[in-house]
Amino acid sequence: MSTNQEVPLGQRLCDSPFLLLIAGIVVMFAFYTIWGLIEVLNLPQATLP
Repeated sequence: MSTNQEVPLGQRLCDSPFLLLIAGIVVMFAFYTIWGLIEVLNLPQATLP
């Protein structure tokens, strides 16, 4: 019994530990970078002496 069905993207991602590792690093890097930029942009302007 041969099947010629294409493997879904989610299954290929979950089957490959290296893709999971890369996806985790990219998502966390993007999350913390965007969070940091939002925090910096929301800081009040410093008063100079």
